[in-house]
Amino acid sequence: MNRKELVRRIANVMRENNIRKPVSSQKQVFHISDDEGNTKDFVVKKTDKGVLFTYDDVEAMMDTCLAVIGDSLKRGESVSIRGFGTLSLNYRKPRTNKHPVTHEEVEVSGRYVPKFESGKDLKMCAKMYELSLAERLSNYESPDFEEEDGDE
Repeated sequence: MNRKELVRRIANVMRENNIRKPVSSQKQVFHISDDEGNTKDFVVKKTDKGVLFTYDDVEAMMDTCLAVIGDSLKRGESVSIRGFGTLSLNYRKPRTNKHPVTHEEVEVSGRYVPKFESGKDLKMCAKMYELSLAERLSNYESPDFEEEDGDE
């Protein structure tokens, strides 16, 4: 799934769950006067209404989340999202490797790389996929699975 598809899926889930952004309306002032010169002002404020989030709104929220995560990692902080996982930095020690083309030894300096540890919910999703995949394979390979011959 690419970025555009992710944004569309998030927006569709938000629509299905009726998640809306509040939009306030302006106050309206009504001036009422009678023949005798009496005036009265009434201030009417319409109730706030909710509007669905657009793809651009969702993309902006996603960009903001990714920017905050990136800034946190730039400062060396880890980001933990309950159930989803933890993003942190991992230090790789300096080492020597072989160059893939010339086969000579190359020194690789130590550096920090991003590290992701999946959370409980993601692990459960992977387990469910694994079970459904095993079920599909067992249904396909079972002796009860026979192709129907079409009468021609």
